[in-house]
Amino acid sequence: MASPAEPVSRRTRPAKDPLSRQSILDAAMTLIREHGVNAVSLRHVAAQVETGPASLYAYFGNRDILLAHVLDAAYSHVQLVDTDDERDWREALAATIVHTIETLAEYPGLGAVALGSIPVLPGALRLAEHELALMEAGGVSAERATLAIDLIAQFAASAAVERNVRLGRDDSSSERGRVRAAYERADMERFPRVARSASLLTDPDDSARRDFSIEVLLRGIEG
Repeated sequence: MASPAEPVSRRTRPAKDPLSRQSILDAAMTLIREHGVNAVSLRHVAAQVETGPASLYAYFGNRDILLAHVLDAAYSHVQLVDTDDERDWREALAATIVHTIETLAEYPGLGAVALGSIPVLPGALRLAEHELALMEAGGVSAERATLAIDLIAQFAASAAVERNVRLGRDDSSSERGRVRAAYERADMERFPRVARSASLLTDPDDSARRDFSIEVLLRGIEG
């Protein structure tokens, strides 16, 4: 999805900044960070940049196109981690995945947008190129690496969605206690392993679960 040529702003009054694709993106990202993707419409974004919704269509044809560019802007902000004397390709890739999750989670709902799209804009390509380079350095075959790119993107997006859901709950510790109690009360004849493993199933926090998932993911990529 190539970015169209920048339209010429008709805004000339000095009291307002010139309307531009970047100013619209910035406004959309601020709205998403504060209220989530579902609360964002072209009308809301237009109000933020002090123009009418019709003006935005010259830059982004519809809401889906705008969200695709917002997602790419988020990808472009992901901190890429390189290998060095103390960090091999696995550690660098794991850290890059963590940064991807954290960046997407800054914009509630954007992970769901990522799950429903195939990103082809520069920010996504930058991230994919870096991940492919790391896997190439680790001796991963091109066939496995290209499949891994899709799997990594899905994992990062879904992890960001889960994180936003958990942060949206009033008391995650209370929720964890409720789940553990339910496991402990499970019928020992029908679900003995669940009952015995109640603490093991509920004690790991989000970071521990994330890191374990990434470890399993990387081992699978290596084959």
